[in-house]
Amino acid sequence: MLHFGHRVEPFVDDYLIDSLENVSFRITKPENLGKVLAFDQPWEDLGSAVGTVIQNKDGIKLYYRGFPADIPGDDSDAQTTCLAESTDGIHFTRTPLNKVDYFGNKENNIVLMGKFSHNFCPFYDTNPACPENERYKAIAGTNITHGLHVFVSPDGINWTDPVGHPVITVGELDSMNTAFWDPYAGLYRCYSRIYHKQPRRALRSIQNCVSTDFIHWSKPIENAYENGPTDELYTNATRPMPGAEHVLYSIPMRFQNYRMMGDGNPPGSPGVSDAVLMTSRDGMYWSRNGREPWLSGSLNDHEWTQRCFITAPGVVEAGKNWIFYVNKNYMWEDHGIWAYSVPKLRLMSLFADDRGGTVTSKLLWFEQDYVHINFSTSAYGSVKVKILDENGNLKFESPELYGNEISRRLHFEGLKNTVGQLVLEMNEANVYAIGSNMIPYNN
Repeated sequence: MLHFGHRVEPFVDDYLIDSLENVSFRITKPENLGKVLAFDQPWEDLGSAVGTVIQNKDGIKLYYRGFPADIPGDDSDAQTTCLAESTDGIHFTRTPLNKVDYFGNKENNIVLMGKFSHNFCPFYDTNPACPENERYKAIAGTNITHGLHVFVSPDGINWTDPVGHPVITVGELDSMNTAFWDPYAGLYRCYSRIYHKQPRRALRSIQNCVSTDFIHWSKPIENAYENGPTDELYTNATRPMPGAEHVLYSIPMRFQNYRMMGDGNPPGSPGVSDAVLMTSRDGMYWSRNGREPWLSGSLNDHEWTQRCFITAPGVVEAGKNWIFYVNKNYMWEDHGIWAYSVPKLRLMSLFADDRGGTVTSKLLWFEQDYVHINFSTSAYGSVKVKILDENGNLKFESPELYGNEISRRLHFEGLKNTVGQLVLEMNEANVYAIGSNMIPYNN
């Protein structure tokens, strides 16, 4: 029996579900809000890449890698970590730090420069026990630096390595590895790149490890999937889902290394890519119930290139929407960072077409008299919420719901502290989440 009503349950997996009839999981395709940053400064250029986004009391910070075309490679000390800031998540300006001398020029937005900038990935630490002068943390490093190092900062600008040596040494590590505080589990998590060994070839995959102090980490273990890893996953963008932090989401770039559009870009370089959505409740086992890409190439040829659709870890909450940041058109002259949005908690849904469908939950212990539902319908569509008692008899029934709402509150007097099942009758409708109030979370 599951407790119900004390938190939001997004419909990204079958956690609540006992049975589905003519209902399927569906990915919510994000809306393209346009380019928010072009890599057009001398310290940026063609090899630049999105880093991570942080939204907190200090505003919105977007970190990214500067990688000019003429530097030799991943081991170059000319790589930079850059910072742009915004108040609305759409209009970004480069932060005039004037901190790092970039070959005689200090009028720039460079936070730091060197090998660690290849994949420097910060986050804001919400751990209640975190010292205030270490609220900003980051993880960075490759096999060239002998592993991943940890960094801390009081302001997200001035960084130090408190340990001075790598803390995670297992893996390939050269892509965007991520770390964060998991408030639900009460520990730090790190997701990094590894090769999954197969008889004929190795696949780029993702491994995970945990820590209680951000310095001492468990031995990395490869992520587990329903059918094992079958795709090459190059990055991961893993974070707790805002408002439903007991669920982790991950948006890895999926790499197809054996295809090439035209002559490739750079010329002769194979590979095309897209992005997929995965979720997990334990940080180890990952499901992909929406069996389609989250983002994939459009009619724009520049999106059919290697390492396109790298999604930044982190999300910005703007009104009723979440904003994500995606690296596109890698190595083309119009390379940059685009913003994409979905309404809150709408990464995925349960969907029924005009034939109608039914969702029946597992046995639930209802903890309040209210049910909040995040849904949308067509003009002809509808959703009806029913509550069955533990013997399967109808106990409560909502009116027919239609429209498009982040959180519709339904009151069932006498539901609290009872046992039963929840039934959704759907027609031309999406239901994205259900449970407690979904509105007041803008932390």
